[in-house]
Amino acid sequence: MPRVRLASALLVPEPFAREIDGLRRALGDDLERVPPHLTLVPPVNVRVDDVSAVLAQLRGAGAGIEPFAVTLGPPATFQPVNPVVYLQVGGDVEAVNEIRNRVFTGALARKLTHEFVPHVTISENTAPDRIDVALIALADYKIEVSFESVHLLQEVRRRWNPIAEVRFEAPLVVGRGGIETEIMTSSMADPEVAEFLGEPRPGAEQVIVARRDGVVVSVALATGGELVQFVGDPDLERQLLKLARAD
Repeated sequence: MPRVRLASALLVPEPFAREIDGLRRALGDDLERVPPHLTLVPPVNVRVDDVSAVLAQLRGAGAGIEPFAVTLGPPATFQPVNPVVYLQVGGDVEAVNEIRNRVFTGALARKLTHEFVPHVTISENTAPDRIDVALIALADYKIEVSFESVHLLQEVRRRWNPIAEVRFEAPLVVGRGGIETEIMTSSMADPEVAEFLGEPRPGAEQVIVARRDGVVVSVALATGGELVQFVGDPDLERQLLKLARAD
């Protein structure tokens, strides 16, 4: 059975991601391999047939979490175990642990060599003398970052790219008492949504998806609160447009 290599993380939002990339560049880290992030599930091989279950798991995890803020910094190191320099995580660490526990199950669960320590890596392999200098130079570095969603990433040719985003909010449920439909908004089309659309128009700001029993039945792409593409049940188009304008 074919497998894909997946991970789950909290991606650091802008403008802080660009700022952290500056620190990574200064320490010689590979900026192209993965965006600044807080890992929730380290890389794990998942059967292709299990990807739909992973996406559903992620949606369920995000629906039960409220957006939260943490502090990043000052830096620390895992040396001598690993020559890693990272930003410590403070603030609402309990929320980080909660979302981590929600996604670290099912096909994403794996055995770990070390205990989970929330952190944002700024260098994976730094010489010991440079680590000491970095810790001193960045001793006062601290920022506050808000996380509003969780991401699933896939590794392709040693590059980790986000393939799904789930916002920390409950889905809109319409048709209660009849055929219930769950509607969620994100910034990208996950693999199921992309397959449903066929040829999604690039550059859309919002992806609004309606599902029944976990199956995609309608998708709208929107920019500036207006639909640029709609595929699926025509009875849902107005509802998806309304959500696009309210977002």
